[in-house]
Formats: sequence, structure tokens, C-alpha cells
Amino acid sequence: MTRRRRVLPLVLLALLALPAPAGAQVRIGHASLGRAADGRPSILVPVTYPIQLVGHVEPLTVTLRDRAGDRVYHRGVRVRLSAGGLRRPERRRRFTFVHRIDLRDQPAAQLRSGLRLTVRAGGRLDANADGIPEMNGADRAEQPLPLVPGAALCSTPAAGRARPGRRTTAQLPACTGEPDWRIAQQPEHGHAHLEGGSLVYRSGPGFRGTDTLTLSGGREVRFTVDPPAEPVVRALGDSVTAGFGYYSNGTPMTIGRLLGCRPPEKEFDDACSSNSLVTANTQKLVYAPDYGLSNNISWAAQWANDHGVTDYENLAVSGSEPADWAPNGELHKTTAEVEAEDPDYILMTIGANPLLSNMLFGVDNMGCAVYSDVFGGYRECIEEAFAEVHLREHLKSLYEDLVEHTGATIYLMRYHLSIPSSALAYSATQIAEMGQLLNGDIAAVAAEVSPQRLQVVAPPHFNVGIDISPVYPSAFSCSRLGYTVDGPSAQSTPTQKELAILHPLSFCKGPEGGEPWVISGDTGIHPSAAGYEQMASQVPPP
Repeated sequence: MTRRRRVLPLVLLALLALPAPAGAQVRIGHASLGRAADGRPSILVPVTYPIQLVGHVEPLTVTLRDRAGDRVYHRGVRVRLSAGGLRRPERRRRFTFVHRIDLRDQPAAQLRSGLRLTVRAGGRLDANADGIPEMNGADRAEQPLPLVPGAALCSTPAAGRARPGRRTTAQLPACTGEPDWRIAQQPEHGHAHLEGGSLVYRSGPGFRGTDTLTLSGGREVRFTVDPPAEPVVRALGDSVTAGFGYYSNGTPMTIGRLLGCRPPEKEFDDACSSNSLVTANTQKLVYAPDYGLSNNISWAAQWANDHGVTDYENLAVSGSEPADWAPNGELHKTTAEVEAEDPDYILMTIGANPLLSNMLFGVDNMGCAVYSDVFGGYRECIEEAFAEVHLREHLKSLYEDLVEHTGATIYLMRYHLSIPSSALAYSATQIAEMGQLLNGDIAAVAAEVSPQRLQVVAPPHFNVGIDISPVYPSAFSCSRLGYTVDGPSAQSTPTQKELAILHPLSFCKGPEGGEPWVISGDTGIHPSAAGYEQMASQVPPP
């Protein structure tokens, strides 16, 4: 299913013309001698990698030489790296993976003093599989092989892959000591047991995604249950795809940075977005080396991580409009590059700009709130405003372009409901109705262009915590007086505080058992990592 793209006849010249890739900062630690579950000796080598290499296959070689310098053992391995479960957001910048090299034909009796170990570790990130690495690094270390185990150390389970409903066998970690392995927590979507010194896992027959079990000592083992071939995934769109409000290192933007991060109308810089290295509007657009995959923030990144996707680019740009990505638009060059790659999946949220974004930032260009209060006809006013910016025409142009020039399955994520404290001119019900109309236009144009190729995905309802009927039913109550609302609020913290003041008898705070689904740093507009998780969960598996 995967197709390789950008096969350039003059790749050498292209490499010379590009700036050198960033170093991957690979660091080899002190090796130890351990034992596998079957009792055979293993060399345990801790290597520290940048977090962007999680899920990627990286090489490691070891060579043993005697006192005379003669090689007595040599082996190379390629391992899909794992760092345990990724956080949401992921703010680690590096992780340590302990490799195991089993001395299969070198029994413990033949290990003798004076042996020296040479280790070579690579760390190459080619996020889009075009042959040009975004990050490239390596390390080499020479050290004596200790025959007496040192500090407690166990190898890291590699990121496993499994077919739905099929038996998969994985190695148990090798350790310097003798751990008593047992399964402390079964996987949520399957079953695992220990058999003959190995770990056996089987997923449920209909499950697709990442499943995690826990061994004794809190050691996580992750399996990605997916199709046999890894898909090529590209993401386009605006700030909701780009993950505006988070920096590429997983740090959230604060309210004091909002004006310096607000997307410009032209010459887009994608500032303060999870897929970008740009942290202020004074800089030019530079994507993160892994396009924000490892920080696990945007719905596109979370979906890709849930399914073990590594051939991934999130090229979305905060502030962009459908016309920018369509033919003759400012960003159509990027669209054309994606089309030339012909990926398996394109993920996209687009259509809210410019009208909805201006309204949410407190600029009422439409005047529909005031107009409807005086004359009525709020829905008609919104529809006229969408028509004035040619929303449907630009969406259709973009959709037709993508359908014509790719064979990709295109997932169009509808917009979530957020009630920002900055939208002073509009009530929560009016904002909800505006979003409903926008999402309706997105779905209608997609159905007109290609209902098979353009798959519209709806995020779960982001509860407001008050009555917003008839836009959304009110069937939940946490009021002693019996007032009903749409559910425990998933809105940002400042919005919830404002709603509690405006609706003291009926407001229902939330969400239950977790953080708000909307960030506070932009006054409550864009989803948080928790909100993006909810959106990603609605996208079908590859």
C-alpha cells in the first residue's frame, strides 16, 4: 500500500543544495552483561535518543575483541524504538532505550577477562521517507566488557507489531539480575500470557490501534495492531490540524504570548503550533523535524501514533483558509507536493477561516449577533457571511483538486465546539449554531465532490455545561434545582469560570475525571491535547 515518492534523478545535487540536517544527539551509555530469560548471556547497551525517533527502526552494532585485538564476536541489529506510552502532550525531549544483544553462539563459559566492546549506534530520522533525513546522528563507544553484572538494568521491549486476532510472540527483557517476570496488567484490547520464557499476545479480532500491557516492575510492552504495510500519511489544513497553542516541544502557549502568536492574514508562519519550530510572528515558517509527531498533540499526530505510523508529515498552517490550499492559492505549492507523493491518507480540518476565527478572536466582522437581536434571521446572516467569502466554492476547489490528483483516503475532521471568553458579541448558543452551519457546509460539499473518497469525521460534542438547545439537547443535570444542560463542561478553564458566573444555578463544571478539552492560552478556542485525543478517537484505523 505504501508508495515511495520524490524519486529524484539528481538526488546528490539536491542533498548538496539543502542545509545539513540537525544532529540527532545519540549517546551510548555504559554496557552491562546480563542474561536472557533462557539463561543465555546478553550484552545490554543503553542508548539515549531524541524523542523524535520513537517508533522508528534504528541500527546498533557490537563488536568484541580480545587482548590481541582479534574480533571474537560481531553482530548488528535493527530495532523499532519504544519509549513506553507517549504522554499527551509528550514533553520529554529524549529517552533511553536499552538494547539487548544475545550472545547466541558465545556461551558464558567462553567470556573471559580482557574483552573490549565497540558499540556503534545510529539515529536517522527520515520522517517522510524521501531519502533526505530531517535529523541525522550517530555515536561510537569503546569500553571493556564487564563480566560481573553492575547496577540493575533490563533491556527495553521493542515496539511490537501484530496482526488483528493473531498470535504474536515477543522476547521478555534480558536483565543484569534475575527478575521474576509476570503480567501485572493485561492489555485493554487483547490477552497476553507467558510461555516458555516468551511473551505471547493476541488482540481482539476487530481491534486496530495500539495496545499496552504491563510486566512486573511497571515495564510497559506496546503492540501496534495494524495492516501489514505502513501507510503514508499527510495532514493539511488550519490551526486545528496544526495544533495551535502548543510549541513543538509540547509546552503550551500562555495567554501572554497570544498576540505574538496570532496567525497573520498572509505570509503564514505557523507560529506557536505543535508542528512548527516558529515561536513568534517575527519568524518564517519552519516545520519541526518530525512535523509534531512525537509531541503527540494534534489529532493527526495522535491518530498516527495510535496506529504506529512513522511516514508522516503535518503540513497544516495556522490561519490558513481553503482558498490558500486550492489552485492558485498561497499554499497550493504544498498541496501539489503532497499530491505528487500520492499518500495513502490525507487528514484535514479546513474552512473556519477567516470569518469564524475573526469572530472567536473578538472581531465581529459579520455583525450577525447585533443584526439578529434587532431583526432576527441569525442563521440567514451567517449563511450570507459564508457566501461572501465563497466558502463552498473554495472548499469544492480544494476537494476536487485532492480527489483528482491523489488516490488517498481523505479524512475531513469537522470542527469542535468551543466557547471562548473572548467572543463577547455572541452567546454560547449562537456560537454553537455557527459551528453547526460550518460543519454542515463541509459535509455537504464533501458529499457533492466524492462521498467515497472524502470521509467526513465528527468530533465528539464538547460539552458547554449550560443549556444550548435547540442546537444540542439538554438531557443532563448536576443542579439541585433540576436545570438541564448538555453535560459536564469540557470548555477551557477561563470559559468555565465565566459560565459559572453567568449561569450560577445551572452550570455544570467538568469534564469528569480529566482536564478540559480546550486550552486556556488563547482564551478558550483550540482543543487541548486531551481534546485532540477525543477527536483522533473518531477517525477509523488505517
